[in-house]
Amino acid sequence: MKQINLNRLESLGSLAANSQVIANLLANFGQRLTFALVALILGIWLLGPKTGAGIFDLAHYLVPAEARALILGADSAEILTADESASELKLWSSTGKNMPSIAGPASEIPAHLIDVTAMDRSILRSENERRAVAEHLANKFRIPLDDTLHYVNQAMIVSKEVNLDPTLILAIMATESSFNPRAESRAGAQGLMQVRTHVHQEKFEPYGGPLAAFIPEANIRVGALILKACIARAGSLEAGLKSYLGAPDATSGIGTYTHKVFTEREELRGVARRTSGSV
Repeated sequence: MKQINLNRLESLGSLAANSQVIANLLANFGQRLTFALVALILGIWLLGPKTGAGIFDLAHYLVPAEARALILGADSAEILTADESASELKLWSSTGKNMPSIAGPASEIPAHLIDVTAMDRSILRSENERRAVAEHLANKFRIPLDDTLHYVNQAMIVSKEVNLDPTLILAIMATESSFNPRAESRAGAQGLMQVRTHVHQEKFEPYGGPLAAFIPEANIRVGALILKACIARAGSLEAGLKSYLGAPDATSGIGTYTHKVFTEREELRGVARRTSGSV
């Protein structure tokens, strides 16, 4: 009888030991799976296009603005201006401070060099059209309606300053950044219109310097000015878009950059026309 009890005890002890081994294995597996998932997510974040991906953008989420200010030796207010949420990025509008117009520099580009297909003053003139387009963009890109309304209104204002079609400006924002004002590419293109700030630093001086690339109002103005210059220099809208992309020899056709911009533009124009009843 004692022998049987001892055998049972040994069996129970062995079972407990095996259970502990299995528990340890499962715990180790769980930890490794967690690390693998985190690594995968970070990899997608750092490498994925159209997500505002990149080490810089990741740092915006992981490192407090004050810490970046100390590390970079920059004024903390300047860092915060580039880093706040979408509503706070509208600093210029919300405080009533006038955003410097880009009309002056834009007027220096000869009007006769601009492809007429890049200009349209008749689109988005009514509030109903602008709201319909904003609602369409909010649903398509899953961003707040307040933000898309702001971007649409800014595109309308800037289009008058540079004499370009506002839906063209919006189409470039959609294609370049999916309306992420803090987007940054591996090539250093920044903001809504993915302006290569290191190339166009002087254009941001009226808005406070290079960090203004992350302020929508400034980015849209500088991007639109560059776009107009590209169109004038290249001789046509399509060639100008390739130049804006930084690939003047890029191919045309379905799936290309120019095709995506034209498709987005026509989609937005269609929404506006249906709203106005001009279809």
